[in-house]
Amino acid sequence: MTLTPLPIRLFCDVAAPGNLNDLNRNSQPPSFYRGDDIEIDIGLGENGSLLTSLASSGAGGVASVTCQLFQTENDTDDPMMSCTVLGSAMNLSLTQTEWTNNTTPFYHAAFIFPNSQTAISLNGQSSINYWLRIFATTTDTTPKVITLLEGAINIKDGPISSASVPPLAQFRFYTVAGQIVPQLLDCTTGLYHTLAILNDAGTLTLQLSDTGY
Repeated sequence: MTLTPLPIRLFCDVAAPGNLNDLNRNSQPPSFYRGDDIEIDIGLGENGSLLTSLASSGAGGVASVTCQLFQTENDTDDPMMSCTVLGSAMNLSLTQTEWTNNTTPFYHAAFIFPNSQTAISLNGQSSINYWLRIFATTTDTTPKVITLLEGAINIKDGPISSASVPPLAQFRFYTVAGQIVPQLLDCTTGLYHTLAILNDAGTLTLQLSDTGY
C-alpha cells in the first residue's frame, strides 16, 4: 500500500458554479494544509449530470481548464496558485458511471499543486478562506472563457515554519488587447511573453513576443 494525497474532488456544474463541495470528504467545503502536496480532481457537468464525450477541437471544444487561487472573490492581482491542464491531456471520454463510482480514470482533469506552490501566506492566521476559481477556455475561433466553479476554500496552517513565495506558473493564459492568449514565463525576468504562430510563406513557426507582461 502506498501513501498518496487524497484528492480534493469537485463536480463543476456550469448551471451551479457556486456549489463548491469536496466529494471525497462527505461533500464538505474543500480545504487543505499549506505546504502540503495537493491534487484537485474535477468532473465537468450541467444540471447535476456529467458532460460526456467532450470535444477537444472545433467550435465548443475544450482547449484547457485552469484552477486558480485568489485572496478574495474580487481580487485583481495575479493568482497565488495557478495550474492549467490542456484539453489534449484531459480525459474527455469520462463516463457518468466512472465518475459516480469514483473508479479509474476518475476525472476529466487533475490539477497538481506541489508543496512549493501551496506554501502561501496566511497573514499570521491559523486558517483563512481564500477564493478558488476554475474555468475553461474553448477552442472556438474566438476562444470563450467559461466559469466552471468558484467559491471559498479553507487553507489551514501546515507543516512549514515560514511562508515562502510560490513560484510563478511556467505557462498561463492571459488577456492582451481583448484576446486570450497563451504565454510562457521568462524565469530570468519574471515576465510572461505571448506565444503565437507565425506563417512565413507557408512555413509555420512559433514566436514569442518581445514585450513582457
